[in-house]
Amino acid sequence: MLLKLLAHEAARLLDNVRSGNPLDLPRVPRQSGSWNHADLEWIAAKVARVPGDFAEIGVFRGAAFRKVTTLAAEQGKRAHAFDSFTGMNEPTPADGGSYPKGMFDVGGPEAFEQLMTATGVDRALYDLWPGYVPASFSQVPDELRFSWAIVDLDQYQPTVDALRWAPARINPGGMLALDDYVPLVNRGKLATRAIDEFLATAHGFERVALFNQQMILRKKP
Repeated sequence: MLLKLLAHEAARLLDNVRSGNPLDLPRVPRQSGSWNHADLEWIAAKVARVPGDFAEIGVFRGAAFRKVTTLAAEQGKRAHAFDSFTGMNEPTPADGGSYPKGMFDVGGPEAFEQLMTATGVDRALYDLWPGYVPASFSQVPDELRFSWAIVDLDQYQPTVDALRWAPARINPGGMLALDDYVPLVNRGKLATRAIDEFLATAHGFERVALFNQQMILRKKP
C-alpha cells in the first residue's frame, strides 16, 4: 500500500513538472468541460486567507457550484451564481455557429434552486444573480468583492464582458479561474478568443496553472 501511495505521488509530481503546473496540483481524472471537485478544493485552499466571496459566472446545472458553495461556507464566505438560467444568449459571428440561443436552459432560477436543494445545498449559503451577462452584473452592490471567481460562459461576447467586470472585483491574492480555453481548436473564436484578448492586456494577474482547458490566474498584490 505504501509503495502504491509513493508511486502515485511520484507520478503526480512528474506530471506537474512536465506541464509546468504547481507540484501540489491534484492528480485526478478530468473530464473536458467539467470542473473536478478536487481541483476546486485545491483552488479554494489557495484563497483561504484572502477576503471576499466566491463567484461562478455560468453555472448550468450547478455541478461545480454546489461544491463552490460548500467551500465558500467552510471559509465563512458566500457563493454567488451568475446565469440566465434559461440558456445561452444569441451567438455572435465570433462563436462560429456554436452554442445556439437557449442551449443549457435549466428552466429558470427557481428550477436551479430546486437542483441545489436536491443535492443538499442550503439555500441560505448562496445568492443568485439571474440574467444574461453583462446585465446581471448591474444588480450587484458596488462593494461586493471576491477572493475567487470562475468564468465559464463558452461564448465570446459574454466572456469578454465577464473579463471586463470580474477581475477588478477580485482582491489581491485572489484567483480567477477560466474555463473553455482551447487554443489548439478554438483560436480566434468562442471563449478562447476572449481569454486571449484579456491575456494581451495589462490585467494584473499571474498564471498559476493550465489543465483540462482551464486556466487559473492569481491577482498580483
